[in-house]
Amino acid sequence: MGDSSPEYDPEYARLAAEVRADVMALTEDEQISFSDDDRGWSSYVTDANAFFAGRRIKPTAWRFYYDRGLCARLGLYCYNLQKGTAYDFRYICQLHEQTHRSFTKSFITCETVNPADRSTLFFETCVKHNDDQVTFVPNLRWETHVCRVEGSEEADYEWDDGAVDDYYKDEMPEWLSDENQQRCYVVKQSELRDKKNGWLTLLTEFAFFTKWNGPLSPGEIEECRPLITQHVVVETLGEEGEKEPRDKLNAANAIFYISFECVEDPTIGRYRAVVRKTMDGKPGHMRLEVMCRRV
Repeated sequence: MGDSSPEYDPEYARLAAEVRADVMALTEDEQISFSDDDRGWSSYVTDANAFFAGRRIKPTAWRFYYDRGLCARLGLYCYNLQKGTAYDFRYICQLHEQTHRSFTKSFITCETVNPADRSTLFFETCVKHNDDQVTFVPNLRWETHVCRVEGSEEADYEWDDGAVDDYYKDEMPEWLSDENQQRCYVVKQSELRDKKNGWLTLLTEFAFFTKWNGPLSPGEIEECRPLITQHVVVETLGEEGEKEPRDKLNAANAIFYISFECVEDPTIGRYRAVVRKTMDGKPGHMRLEVMCRRV
């Protein structure tokens, strides 16, 4: 996607490059920072500064930021699902974070690529997550608030909980129950191997990260890849637009039951994960709740 795209703002891109250069020239004490008292997240100025202020990440340091890479890939998945695009994640370029008592907000700029013509695109996402504050627990949560081409549109940081059906707000199910089978679609092995469904692998990685967050560092978790996704079942209430059972794969709200294996685990670890994905209908908004257990 180049200058002809309606989502690409060359003036903003130029300004972003200038501000980043200025930020890089500042000392650590001089760089822009945000405290718990900052509440201007709906302001475009504050929003833009949060992305500008991020520290640069070298591609060679990628595995040490694997947890933030998951955040970036979740934002890109949300964008691709809402926009009907198929951009692939390459690496994180820049990262700025606001740490609060019960969660962290990560403002991430990453480089993506269009597989159709190999053109690159800078992508911004803001993800609210609790994996820094709560480690080694059965379930974790991530929530995207910004998913956009760099500087393309303003963001709405307020999640509309009322837009999500109550069915997706209950306690996380332990595993698929027999009475819910009629609302499910069993993903075919050919679909698991299809590159356009590569985000299913991302859900598996979130599950494995949830299981080992705390006992292992992000870099150590990353070294356990690749994971083998063996079996996926998707449950929905019957979303609008589901004309065929396989349409559940791309439903806005769904529960995924995933069986997978980690070949790098010395005991050949086998796992079961429940991943609940919800969307409130706003651009760039997606929530992921993850629970994973060893079997």
